[in-house]
Amino acid sequence: MGAYRTRERCLVTSASHHRCQPGRQVRRVSCRAARLIRALALLALLMRSPSVWAAAPFDYFTNSWNVIGLKDYERGTRIAPDNALQLADEAVLRIRIGRKLTALSREQTKTLLEGWLPVILIAAQDGPVRYDFRFWATPLPTVKDWKKAYDWPAEGENFLNWIQVRVTNTATEEAQARLAMASKPVRPDAEKNLSWTLAPGASATETVRVPFWPVDNPSAFAEADPKRWFQRTLSFWQRALASAAHIEVPCQKANQALKAAHVCQFIASDHGEVHGGEGFYDQFYIRDGAYQVMELEEAGLWDAARKAVQLYLKRQRADGRFESQKGQFDANGQAVWVLWQFYKITGDRAWLETVYPAMRRAVDWTMQARREAPADSPTAGVLPKALADGEFLWAGENHIVGYDFWNLRGMLCTADAARILGKAAEAASLTQEAALYRAAIDAAWKRTGLAHFPPSWEGAGTHWGNTETLWPTEIFDRQDPRVDALIEHVRKDFGGGYVEGTIRWLGQPDAIHPYMGAYTTMADLVRGNDEQVAQDFYWYLLHSTAAHAFPEGIYFKRRFAWNDTIPHVTGACNYALMLRHMLLHEEGDELHLLKAVPDWWLEDGNVIRVERAPTYFGEMSMTIYAKPDGVQLKLEAPKRLAPAKVVVHLPQSRPLLNAPKGVEAAQRPDQKQRWDFTTIVKRYTGSAG
Repeated sequence: MGAYRTRERCLVTSASHHRCQPGRQVRRVSCRAARLIRALALLALLMRSPSVWAAAPFDYFTNSWNVIGLKDYERGTRIAPDNALQLADEAVLRIRIGRKLTALSREQTKTLLEGWLPVILIAAQDGPVRYDFRFWATPLPTVKDWKKAYDWPAEGENFLNWIQVRVTNTATEEAQARLAMASKPVRPDAEKNLSWTLAPGASATETVRVPFWPVDNPSAFAEADPKRWFQRTLSFWQRALASAAHIEVPCQKANQALKAAHVCQFIASDHGEVHGGEGFYDQFYIRDGAYQVMELEEAGLWDAARKAVQLYLKRQRADGRFESQKGQFDANGQAVWVLWQFYKITGDRAWLETVYPAMRRAVDWTMQARREAPADSPTAGVLPKALADGEFLWAGENHIVGYDFWNLRGMLCTADAARILGKAAEAASLTQEAALYRAAIDAAWKRTGLAHFPPSWEGAGTHWGNTETLWPTEIFDRQDPRVDALIEHVRKDFGGGYVEGTIRWLGQPDAIHPYMGAYTTMADLVRGNDEQVAQDFYWYLLHSTAAHAFPEGIYFKRRFAWNDTIPHVTGACNYALMLRHMLLHEEGDELHLLKAVPDWWLEDGNVIRVERAPTYFGEMSMTIYAKPDGVQLKLEAPKRLAPAKVVVHLPQSRPLLNAPKGVEAAQRPDQKQRWDFTTIVKRYTGSAG
């Protein structure tokens, strides 16, 4: 349906009735000849619209939500699994079609224009009539500066939803088409009744304009040109991503999901503040936001990244601790890491000098808080008891392991910042404090009697922050047996082991949590387990919609994203981060290329492109050309800092055919299985019976 190419023979429009007829009189022909002409016309129509023949793309979720909206506006229009639109003040706009005015339903699969643009496409059939919908959002046509209004709510928070339908008669006889729109509670500007009489092979198009918030004079939008506003929408989103790092791999689903993740961020963010979702979790979370800011940085979306990271500074309390959700201590270390990470990816020393005092105050809080317990206490040297979200420990009676891990990480980042800024004494003092903290963590672990790190030092809870051992920075040795034991435990034992390639979450029965499992995937990436990462990557993609919306947690037995938390921004961001680090991964002063990609991406004829990608060493680009006897690497190395070495990881069967200066090749065994989206869908549908 893409560009909405239609060749209506005639379209006569009235307020409530449309009729398509042949454009001119033709001489009478025989019935047989007439049937042949109509059949040929229908065949030509179908040839122009190959999507008529295509099966709906795979969509994992029974509650497949999506959203249309504008960048940094407070609200967006959520489109429900049954394809109803959720407007302001809980108004629900439902669309009915066909001779019996049947409501759209989950039967119609939502996709995106070009696979990533925030234009929702839906196709439905009623007898011989096909209904092709597209939904998109624009500023109100009455704004003074529409360009600014696309990028920011410069003239208010309201916006216009566009609903466009094309009806096509695929039969060789005349056919009737009907459409009705109604909202509950009633919104007069959202009520519409249309009908058409369509000649064989004929089409008609109608556009309905519905503001998100009711307005006094909705007729002011009636003359707004849908073609003009549709093109403006496409142009804005294309420009918004034009300067971003470009990543292209031989998997269309992967490429489209990456771009859709960037768009998801922009729509869910409110005035520069990263939020967890649109219409749910619509607030700032330091935990989620940490990865969301990282995704913006690695995408090279600098304006959004700078706005987002600056807002972290407003979340520091008088006692030095960072907090967004009351009583959750991981936020303190996460905020410090976010401030340090922004320096690492930008090299902006002035920024680091500005935020270092805030980092130090946060670490001072950690130093004091971890000394609250008496020296002879079983939990001496770790943080006090606190409630925990992801670990599902709300009573506040446990010492949360992930809280210690994140505050240790923040301490190490602050020590590194002190070293960079020439504060040698502070760097040494903080490094010594981190060693004492690590010793306290080791002692607490020994008392558990476990081979792995538990969710809390008491052993209770479901796994979350305790899995962030090697990611986003390595706070343990990658060969630490406790890290290995934890990976083994969550993959094979915890709650019965992984389901659908995904970690269990035991806060609710029959639940899995894809983006929480991404932290274990990233630990395997650091440890060089490339095939496991390739497999996890495609299981992660399985748990998305046909429009590339990712969830939070999932009740896997009914394919249901819990609490309708979809599209979930952190779920999308963790996907984007995974893909980026499979291709480009910093390890201290080294840069690693193709650390964990599926082997088939390197098969003869395939190309991998990375352009304008920010790294700790500066911006870089690379192109991988797969040839019959190996691969060629074209590299534009980063120039801000020279990596100690650049390593490209390749399977033994795909050697490096050229040797760019300063690049060394590391060979690994070929993967035993081809991991791609089709393989995972087949595995899933086969196991699902």
